[in-house]
Amino acid sequence: MIGPSRPARGRTRRVAALAAAVLLALVGCADDPGPDPAADPTAATASAPGSTPAPAPESPGPARARGGPTVTTFAGGLEVPWELVFLPDGRALVTERPGRVRLISADGSLRSRPLAVVPASAEGEGGLLGMALDPEFPDPPFVYLCSTTAGGVEVARYRLEEDGLTREAVVLDGIRAGPIHDGGRIAFGPQGRLHVATGDAGTPFLAQDAGSRNGKFLRMEREQYRGDGPGRAQVLTLGHRNPQGFDWQPGSGRLFATEHGQTANDEVNLLREGGNYGWPLVEGSDHGRFTAPLVVYGETIAPSGATFVHLPGSAWTGDLLIAALRGEEIRRLRLDGAAVAGDEALFAGEFGRLRTVVEGPDGALYALTNNRDGRGAPREGDDRILRIVPPAR
Repeated sequence: MIGPSRPARGRTRRVAALAAAVLLALVGCADDPGPDPAADPTAATASAPGSTPAPAPESPGPARARGGPTVTTFAGGLEVPWELVFLPDGRALVTERPGRVRLISADGSLRSRPLAVVPASAEGEGGLLGMALDPEFPDPPFVYLCSTTAGGVEVARYRLEEDGLTREAVVLDGIRAGPIHDGGRIAFGPQGRLHVATGDAGTPFLAQDAGSRNGKFLRMEREQYRGDGPGRAQVLTLGHRNPQGFDWQPGSGRLFATEHGQTANDEVNLLREGGNYGWPLVEGSDHGRFTAPLVVYGETIAPSGATFVHLPGSAWTGDLLIAALRGEEIRRLRLDGAAVAGDEALFAGEFGRLRTVVEGPDGALYALTNNRDGRGAPREGDDRILRIVPPAR
């Protein structure tokens, strides 16, 4: 049996009527224009850099000259990888959007035969997306996969064995899928609950519809994701357009998340249970009665997967790293509690579109390129998994 993983700004636009918001939302997507085939409830919200005075962003050039990060290619030859999880022996599982789960050895060798081929509809931004290991893995050896299908977005449970993945049950469904805005990131929180980020599937009003699971952060208890069929899910937050990354801040347990805005207005949010983040009624830094974002980007970066850095001795320890697709960079957010104290762009334009960044068991970070997703310019070896060693503190 395969072993366990080690757990790991701003223009404001108010829409007077929901119908107008629906029409506006169809104009563009933060990823690229055109169609593409909790927590601490008492924590203070910080001002969005750019909308109010904030510390000047650090320059990534000098930082790297002082002894910056080193980057190598861990593995290549992938097709639109979306999520990466590590096993304790250094091997890794990676999802590819066309519907494959691949196995990578500790030395970065990609096994030619997929570990599994998952029934996924890879239309537009959809396909095989998020992945997470059960909190008690390897006993039982469950892997959870999020994908878009002909019937919608689903989260299914698989059993991981040496010869592959065996599908056991769909644990969550009833989520509309679309060619855009499918969310898709899943992760287990500090209390063993399964969290699922869902998008509005290109139908903005669903994010405010209490009867819809779209445009929400959902949460499932153990008995719900371990059941024999689709389980119940609690709505943690609502009013989201297309969230694609989230992670818990070390020490505080605060949950931070990224979200694609509509032609700019990309966001970083601090999620509070029961919070309404306003889409499609508001966007930008002024959210009125809705929960405002911590950061609003005035230019589209299309933020996707995110992770907090736990590595001891690293200059980035405690920071939130965010992979950006359109921005072709990793944003490094330095935090002072729940407030953003600095926002720096790393590797801008060096590697193309970046889907997510995760922490490995070896004191390094790993980032996935997405240059073969139809919106990027593939480079030799793409798509790749980059191994990043941060500078020392």
